[in-house]
Amino acid sequence: MSPPGAFVGTDSSGTPDKDRTIENGRFYSMSKKALTLMATGILAAGTILAGCSKDGNNSASESGAAASSSSEAEMYTVNFAYHAPKEGNQAAVNEKINELTMKELNMKVNLIPITWDTYNSKMSLMLTAGEPIDIAFAFAFSLPSFMDQGFIVDASDYTEYTKGIYEVLGDDVNAGYIGDTLAGFPMMNVRATPSGLFVRKDLFEQLGYKESDFSVTTDDMSSFNQITEMFAKAKEAFPDITPFDGYRTFALNTITYVDGVGDNFGVLENYGQSDQIANWYESEQFKQFALLNREWYTKGYSSKDIAVSTELGQAKMKAGKTFSFFASYGANALTDVKSQTGYDTVLIPVSSKMKSTTSVNGALNVVLNTSKNKEKAFEFLNWAYQSKEFNDLLNWGVPGVDWVVDENGQAAYPEGVTAATVNYHSDYGFIYPNQYLMTPWAGSPDNIWERYKTFGDDALVSKAYGFTFDSSSVAMEESQLAAVLAKYENAISFGTVEPESFIKKLNDELYDAGLQKVMDEKQRQLDEWQAAQ
Repeated sequence: MSPPGAFVGTDSSGTPDKDRTIENGRFYSMSKKALTLMATGILAAGTILAGCSKDGNNSASESGAAASSSSEAEMYTVNFAYHAPKEGNQAAVNEKINELTMKELNMKVNLIPITWDTYNSKMSLMLTAGEPIDIAFAFAFSLPSFMDQGFIVDASDYTEYTKGIYEVLGDDVNAGYIGDTLAGFPMMNVRATPSGLFVRKDLFEQLGYKESDFSVTTDDMSSFNQITEMFAKAKEAFPDITPFDGYRTFALNTITYVDGVGDNFGVLENYGQSDQIANWYESEQFKQFALLNREWYTKGYSSKDIAVSTELGQAKMKAGKTFSFFASYGANALTDVKSQTGYDTVLIPVSSKMKSTTSVNGALNVVLNTSKNKEKAFEFLNWAYQSKEFNDLLNWGVPGVDWVVDENGQAAYPEGVTAATVNYHSDYGFIYPNQYLMTPWAGSPDNIWERYKTFGDDALVSKAYGFTFDSSSVAMEESQLAAVLAKYENAISFGTVEPESFIKKLNDELYDAGLQKVMDEKQRQLDEWQAAQ
């Protein structure tokens, strides 16, 4: 695997700094980044030392030693903002986590639950208000704004507390760099994310379909008509169920179809196989996706509130409200969706696999400047990447109440509990520190995490894989662009407005807000990075 990394550093003249060295095809600032990597034991070939302590113990023991020493100091409570399921008693999960952290770290944790539909509004408000959050998950699209406002702590200044994370992530740590700042740490999860349509299997079969009836590909956009025809039949046969619903659709899921190079304001089209930055929002593919969703909306195949509802398709299906939804997926997709919805589903793939830097750093764990004790925050995060119990608690809830370990050593609902009645259940392990430590859900293959690790081996690798755009010089433009996009993107993508005229309005306002400047800067940095490979 090629190592993800930061953009090529230059001085004010645009030429490489003399004090920078090339490692794995990238320039590193010896004053900051290279010294950080060397301090954590990363060799020039990307090898990670095991982080052994002086007495020969490994880094997990170091974590225990840190906990022992911290017991002499005042106990600290870590405020941890995380993606939480809508339903469920977070307090009970919090209590079980505190039992664990008190024993292993002499710390307590205050869980701050945030759902997908509240992330954009809630996180920004909390940060602006200066609430004392220590750790949060941050999406790649949020990072430029968060960094520009000074919310993000540079993790490269705290490497003595994060050796275990480096050991877990390996070279993927580099994907957390924005310029010379280590903004955060990627989640340990699958590194390529294709997309597909998940359809309730019972209804799918009632309509007389089988999986082999569908072959949908972006190489032939007319192939998506197969789905439209299925929706027409579903609407007639099941009038009380919406054929298509949920929070995502094709044009919004750029992580699948193009390499958004961090923020989607200038992308590499065709699964990242181009090396020229282009405007996704005036591409033919964006328009075709919008036209397709417009047809679904006007014919009543999608819900009337689809553009404004922020509820995931999984939740809509769990409630019996939708026939299908669209999502990215990994190696164990059907088992995951059954755990999330309670239904068996059929997966209709609608994209190729692509591996990009964004598929690694799309979500990062970050320590925030609102933390009252940043050392403790990093110490906790280091432990979180190595604790199976912690990751299981976040994902599955309280053992014996929300889940049990079955005879196959996998997680399952206790007797009498179902997906509809469970008190706490997430099954979004990819948004937690280390999915590969978790107990797999019932029905998963015995080697599920090995499958996840190799899932992207046959993926198309973006030509910008390993490149991270530093948007600091165009932060003002990015903020303006985000405001414009928020006005139009959902309505166009879900088909609630006439696409072509609104796409023109969107692009006119994007260019007025500085899109070309951002694209030019992104192309410049990408060209420099590619020249150094």
